[in-house]
Amino acid sequence: MAKDYANKSPKKRKPAARNKARKPVVKASPRWPWMLGGFVLGILTMVLIQRWENPQQDIAQTIDGIVGNEDTQSIKPRFDFYTLLPESEVTIPNTEQSPVRGSQKNGDIFMLQAGSFRNTTDADGLRARLLLLNLDAHVEAATSQSAGTWHRVIVGPFKSRSKLANARATLLQNGIDNLVLKGKEGG
Repeated sequence: MAKDYANKSPKKRKPAARNKARKPVVKASPRWPWMLGGFVLGILTMVLIQRWENPQQDIAQTIDGIVGNEDTQSIKPRFDFYTLLPESEVTIPNTEQSPVRGSQKNGDIFMLQAGSFRNTTDADGLRARLLLLNLDAHVEAATSQSAGTWHRVIVGPFKSRSKLANARATLLQNGIDNLVLKGKEGG
């Protein structure tokens, strides 16, 4: 026969027997007075150690013993620069004024060196990349006895600083370091 577990009545249990003798409850003492006492004791210890071992007083007493001065606070500092400054005047000769930074002398041209390679194919690869960025680039070969042949990738020439600045910004935006070269036109 099937049992009905949904409507099952719980079994009644007997209540637990209570112990008639009660044990006294031991109250734990609070910990904060001990912690506060330890903190105050630590502060007092540090103050006493600082008062007892003051290195500044020991140094001052040692210096007084060596020099023989009894009163170091009565000595005032002496400033000599009031007399030294007027004696050390420097006259600057009149020279020709340099032109304003943004101005340019006639005949100056600027170029950008975008890279320098030992291998010709690397230089041509950078030149092609610069041509895709719409920059006028060419490769120059430089030979020396000690270093051998180097292939420099040159962008330019530029006759105005604004075009130079635009080309330099384009190179920097594309992660190409560059070096500004200044020369004379026709030379």
